[in-house]
Amino acid sequence: MIPAMNPEWINAAGGLLTALAALVGGWAALRGLGAWRSELVGRRKTELAEEVLAQFYQARDVLIWARTPAVGQGAGPERTARSDDWNEALSATIERITEESELFSQLHANRYRFIAYFGEAASSAFEEVRSVHTEIVAAAGELLRDNLAEDREARREIWKGAIGWGQRDNDLIPARLDNAVRQIEQVCLPLIQGGR
Repeated sequence: MIPAMNPEWINAAGGLLTALAALVGGWAALRGLGAWRSELVGRRKTELAEEVLAQFYQARDVLIWARTPAVGQGAGPERTARSDDWNEALSATIERITEESELFSQLHANRYRFIAYFGEAASSAFEEVRSVHTEIVAAAGELLRDNLAEDREARREIWKGAIGWGQRDNDLIPARLDNAVRQIEQVCLPLIQGGR
């Protein structure tokens, strides 16, 4: 014999099953939302890593190119007198960097997003590129303004070295740029390559 079912018990069981289904559905939705958010953040991190790494490669190339002595009608690193050729050669350094000012602005702006995703330690590579950029522009500007005073010959040699006109043996700027790129590669490449 089957005991008679009480309609109140059936209603209570139905309500309990409905609540349980809602609870399971809510849990599944929260997990799905968490997975979606995690995937979105991961995708944004990967896109930022790709963009920043490409900007670092490009910035390194621009800064190396800007330091290449201008070649033309008598222009170059040899200084015989204050001449239009000398000024033109120095101006080439500044012009090459200025042509890419948007790149350096975007790189600096991406620094803050990069730090937000990857931590404060990642900012040292950005600072190194900015330091080299500033050093080159300042040195070229100082050489353009230089008044040929003899007491400034030592500083003049430092400025020439900063713009790539010094002795190549002691040139640390390419190594500094390569080091900054390696630092960014260590952060970005595992993320970029892991996504593939």
